[in-house]
Order: sequence, then C-alpha cells, then structure tokens
Amino acid sequence: MVLSLGVVLAAVAVFFIFAMPRGTEDPEVKVVDVEATLVPYARQAPYPASAPRDLPDLFKPTSIRMTLPSGGTSDGDTTRITIGYVVDRPEDRTFARFLQSNASDAVQAILGDRPVTGSVDVAGEPWEERRDDRGHLALTRIVDGVTTIIDDGGGPGAAELADLRTLAAAVRPIDATAAVGTTS
Repeated sequence: MVLSLGVVLAAVAVFFIFAMPRGTEDPEVKVVDVEATLVPYARQAPYPASAPRDLPDLFKPTSIRMTLPSGGTSDGDTTRITIGYVVDRPEDRTFARFLQSNASDAVQAILGDRPVTGSVDVAGEPWEERRDDRGHLALTRIVDGVTTIIDDGGGPGAAELADLRTLAAAVRPIDATAAVGTTS
C-alpha cells in the first residue's frame, strides 16, 4: 500500500514538474483585426473618420469597439470608435487607447474633469495634454466637432508619453470608399 502511494505521488510530482506552466513567460498577445472594421465604420460615421495607421510592430491592437448612428444613441448621429493597444516590448508591456467621437461631451465622458496640463506638438499639430492626480496621461484634439483622445488607459501598465505621441502621429483618415478590409 505504501509502495502504491509512493508511485502515485511520484507521478503527481512528475506532472507538476513537466506539465504545469512556470509563469516565467508572458502569454502571447491576442491581436484583433481592426482593418476589417474601419471601412464600415468610416462609411457610417457622419464625419471624416480616422484611426492610427502604419504603427510600429510593437503596437498590437487587442480590442475594438464602436457605436454607430443606428446604435440607439440619444441623438441618432453620435458615433464612437475605440481601439485598445498593447505596446509589446520585451519585459515591458504597456497599454494605450485611441478613441474618436463626434459627441460634444466626449472628453468629459471619457476623462471626467481631467484638466489640460500642457500641450504637445505631434507631427506639426497641437494636442492638449491632460494628466490626472495619479499621473495618467491623455492627449486630446478637437477638430470640426470631432474629438480624438489618445490615452494610457488609466490603469496599471500605462503607456508613456512617447508611445502616446507615436499613436497620435499615426492617426490618418480612413478611406470610406475602399474595399472592406483595406483602409489605404
């Protein structure tokens, strides 16, 4: 009986040593296909929609959400697109987010009462810098009633200003006449 118990315990030990994950490797980032969503979004948005394009490989889109005019919003014309990114450097994954909306209260709705704390020039365009009390950062820009927000997601693992500037500099118009899945 003791011998049988020893064999079972040895088998369990071998299982734990060889089969159980050790937790030293980062799980692979699950990337979503944003290209397939951008053209349909641009076709229905009541403004010239844009999104980050041609980003460095370390920017990996992990989520995309959108609200379209037929989405049941109160005024019927409010649209919003949000793309979440993991900035995937070895040993240092951070998060960033792109958001664009024609809602008049987009900054308030997303960032609350976060004040303008400065301005930055990104690719020759002025962006407002907003930091909260915890140091979380957002870049905002409003052009022709369309608000674009690039932020660090507001949680742990927040992206640095340089990464937010890279994301902001990559924002380009989406060609609404392109075939679905291409946004050139």
